[in-house]
Amino acid sequence: MAIRRLFRSQRGSQMVEFALLAPILIYLVLCIPVFGMFAHSWMVVSGAARAGARAASLLWVPGSREAVARKAADQNMYLRRAQGDIVYFDPKRDVEVQISGGAVTVWVTYHQPSYLPFLSGLLGGSGEAGGDTVPLTAAATFLIEQGGSLP
Repeated sequence: MAIRRLFRSQRGSQMVEFALLAPILIYLVLCIPVFGMFAHSWMVVSGAARAGARAASLLWVPGSREAVARKAADQNMYLRRAQGDIVYFDPKRDVEVQISGGAVTVWVTYHQPSYLPFLSGLLGGSGEAGGDTVPLTAAATFLIEQGGSLP
């Protein structure tokens, strides 16, 4: 009789439920500032792509548009470049330039550190940069200006 009463008892059930849900809730709360860092990084990456596309679109000498776009994107990327063996941004690897049809398109990728375990796996991250990172990519397209040059 005492064993039946023990199995029907609800004492401690709230503690068990909290113990099961607490790690998930804490992880979600810790994700809030990380997603804020992702948003900031994406805005910087987007600005670097726009700067690269704009610089390449204003250049008069067609042969060097790609180099000018890479340099402008690199100069506007003020996020952390590397930490130890992990390279978050390398202009040779992470800036892609395409010139076609009177327009120049620049793609810039930044490998944002995820800071939380399993987060890069959930967001489609890869080990391409050498660590637990999430790639953030932005693109910008500008029409090539005719007759202009950079100051």
